[in-house]
Amino acid sequence: MLLSNVSRGNVLAVAINMLIIASIASLNCLVIQQIIYSNVADGIHYINRDLVRFETIIFIVSITNIVAGLFFVVILIVWLYRAYSNMQTLDNKLTDHKYWAVLGWIAPLFNLIMPYRLFNKMSLSAVDYVKVHTQVSLKRYKPLWLLLIWVNFLLIVLLRVFQYRIAYFVDASIVLNIGIAINVLILVCTLLFASYFNFYRKLEALIYKLNLEEKDDSADCIELVRE
Repeated sequence: MLLSNVSRGNVLAVAINMLIIASIASLNCLVIQQIIYSNVADGIHYINRDLVRFETIIFIVSITNIVAGLFFVVILIVWLYRAYSNMQTLDNKLTDHKYWAVLGWIAPLFNLIMPYRLFNKMSLSAVDYVKVHTQVSLKRYKPLWLLLIWVNFLLIVLLRVFQYRIAYFVDASIVLNIGIAINVLILVCTLLFASYFNFYRKLEALIYKLNLEEKDDSADCIELVRE
């Protein structure tokens, strides 16, 4: 019997929205910081009290951004574990162990490819399953969709590491520009993933409907599938 992924998906949807909002707020703060830095370099002076208030806002936004990012990653792993496990019960061609859905994010070297591999194989399997068992017309799934998301994610990580490495050795404006680029990539990556996530949830709903124990159950009863 398939295990419900509805509640986890709902929480992940909230996490995605939180990350989008946090990224936009962080991007705005960085742009304002860059403007202030440029103005100060040009000889424009600001009231110290206003700068202190802005620093407080930056601190709050930064903490919020970190919390939103960590929350998103944790819930994403929890959701992926359940989603991959469900497809593995339906498709014996998914030979990678389900625990890679967790270990694949933290094992050195493996974390460069394993999460993408699981997402892609799971998605291809779900699309094939729905095509074989239903007459539903699906939006065409393209592996490049996930690959673009994953490349963006790796680029974000590399840029963040690079930013921390050079923070004390270069001009502040360079660090700010890198931060702006990182937040733009985070926003783009999150929006791309949100699109993929909505697509896959529709597949999950169809698959659950096909596998409910009682044939007269409807898709509205997905929430009742055993957790």
